Amino acid sequence: MPEAQLRGLTRPSVLVLRGILAAVLVLALFAVGVYSDAVLVAIDRFWQQLLTLLGLADQAATLQQGISGLVTKRSLISVVTYSLLYTGSCLLLLVLALYDARRLRLALQLYGAVFGACAVLVLTGKLAGDAAWAYQLARRLIDFIVSPLPVIMLVPLLHWYQPPTPVRR
Repeated sequence: MPEAQLRGLTRPSVLVLRGILAAVLVLALFAVGVYSDAVLVAIDRFWQQLLTLLGLADQAATLQQGISGLVTKRSLISVVTYSLLYTGSCLLLLVLALYDARRLRLALQLYGAVFGACAVLVLTGKLAGDAAWAYQLARRLIDFIVSPLPVIMLVPLLHWYQPPTPVRR
């Protein structure tokens, strides 16, 4: 990143704006976490209406029947939507807190690794004839990654572990 751009990211006014945006995002994530059941019901309704409108409700119901109750008891498409929106918001929070590209890249790799591990565990559970241990472990990883805990851990760890990219003069 050019020096002028890096200096622009660390100006006091930009840092204050980043802090305000981060605070608003933290409050929004907290509210969504507290009211997650209501949020999931709203997402369920949205997808049910959209899939019915598109004539795909039967295919979605068939897909849902193939999902183990150990992975989710809710609509798969709603849970995936909620998870992606929540995780995307957490990643946006990380962007606000870790304005260094190397730190952010490492955070994205860690998130990707956990999502990859979840996918491998679910597939393993399916291929092993509904192996409960694989589904339960995947469920625990999903609960971990779709929470504020990774952000709470990553921000201080990445600030400590990986200092910011040095500015060249």
